[in-house]
Amino acid sequence: MRERLNLLIQLQAVDSRLMEIEEQKGDLPARVERLGEELQGLAAGMGEKRARQEEIGHESNQHRGSIDDAREHLKKYQEQLLLVATNRAYDALTTEIDDARKTIDDGEFRLLELSEERQSLTDGIKGDELLERQKRIDLAAAQKSLEATLAETEKLSKSLARKRKTLEGKIEGRILETYERIRGARDGLAVVPVSRDACGVCFHRLPPQQQMEIKAMDRIITCASCGVILYWAEDSNQAT
Repeated sequence: MRERLNLLIQLQAVDSRLMEIEEQKGDLPARVERLGEELQGLAAGMGEKRARQEEIGHESNQHRGSIDDAREHLKKYQEQLLLVATNRAYDALTTEIDDARKTIDDGEFRLLELSEERQSLTDGIKGDELLERQKRIDLAAAQKSLEATLAETEKLSKSLARKRKTLEGKIEGRILETYERIRGARDGLAVVPVSRDACGVCFHRLPPQQQMEIKAMDRIITCASCGVILYWAEDSNQAT
């Protein structure tokens, strides 16, 4: 059992070092991913704005065409109005004139709305482009920092991963499963030394008899409070 405990202690040391390496990366991986997603979102948003600008262009051309046609009709109706001889014809022409004027007024109002929307889209795209440039700068800086950190830790990470695999192969399956379960529930800590006669994680006070059993290392003993596997180190009776 002592050998099994020693293997677990070594495995915990390897996992703790791997966690330190991950902490060294900090939030850089997440930041790189987030900035990449934000850039994709900005690009998609600008694409939608530009597509809408094209739609506005087509719609504006249609309204201009309708306005030009209405003006031609209005001119023709106004000329004909001078020549009519009956009230019925006069009323019919004035109705056509009113319709033409309404078409012109509505079209010009819509052109104004479209022009304002186009300008708003243009301003929005300019703002997005500025934000995109800044995010690209931020992304490049984050990627550079992450690459530097990875280059610094890659060799050690691979060495630790190999060592971990070797240790896993030497530990019984049920014991390894228990270790992984505890580690998953305790932020990566499954095997910890006794510290000042107490659990090194939750500081639950250990009875003298249990301390003797832990020191003997002839069976796996877990903390009654937090469930981690306990072992006795040379400095277990000192402050940590």
